[in-house]
Amino acid sequence: MRAFTLDSFESPPRLRDDLPEPTAAEGELLIRVHASSVNPVDAAIAGGVLKEMAEHDFPVTLGRDLAGVVERVGRDVSRYQIGDEVYGFLPAVNPTVHEGSWAELITVPEFNFVAPKPRNLDLAEAGAAPLAGITALAARDVLEPTSDKTILVIGATGGVGSFFVQLASAAGAHVVAPALPEDEGYLRDLGTSEILDRDADLDITVDAILDVVSYAPRDELLNEGGRLASPLGAAGDGPLRFNLVAQPTPENLQRLGELLDDRTLRVHLQRNYLLAHAAEALQALSNVHKQGKLGVEIA
Repeated sequence: MRAFTLDSFESPPRLRDDLPEPTAAEGELLIRVHASSVNPVDAAIAGGVLKEMAEHDFPVTLGRDLAGVVERVGRDVSRYQIGDEVYGFLPAVNPTVHEGSWAELITVPEFNFVAPKPRNLDLAEAGAAPLAGITALAARDVLEPTSDKTILVIGATGGVGSFFVQLASAAGAHVVAPALPEDEGYLRDLGTSEILDRDADLDITVDAILDVVSYAPRDELLNEGGRLASPLGAAGDGPLRFNLVAQPTPENLQRLGELLDDRTLRVHLQRNYLLAHAAEALQALSNVHKQGKLGVEIA
């Protein structure tokens, strides 16, 4: 079986074709993965950033997001059958850093990590949505965008930012985003109300901030009683500070799927990479200015 793996902290990740195919145990699904995407946690694992935080069970298969087709079902599986299309994502640590989705075949529990694929998305789009989309949903839940609020999104053009801009705009909020000139059309199409020069000092105060870039809270930009959320653990302390953690529960995936199906949320795939070129996709995550998501085609 082919998979893109990190075999040690001393070696770069690589494509392998000699891994054994997994089998579905009781209560598990065997999924043939068709599509995934690149997320910052993938680059962190590949770079050994998590080695002091969690045990690694090598070889570590990279990749979190997935969309694919159920190929086999284990005993006592009742929710899915062979041929069903599903999507979801795998946690980075479960309980070690080991399992990932950049593989032709994976197994998952029937009642966790996956849900039926949104009907209106193809597999490539569905494979790019779960982790970033659920993170954006978590941000909406805590920042509570409404028509009387101004929300600043720092990092609006990336995966999480792009999904959140759409959610906040759909709720009627005034969405402000620092960006480059070439981003204006993209961000306006997502629903951004006001675009600021990304290279200038921010001279604005707002009711809420989603910051997917900074490693320290930007409290000076908040009105009194303002809310701040970060997926990087950088929101700071306090009742109105929220460090976001995406949970791949069937409930969250269903919520996201409904928003994707009714077109409240759209997936923008900037580029797709073949599994054999996953190393390039990892490099592009840091080196290429992103508008939306970078996809990985598994099969």
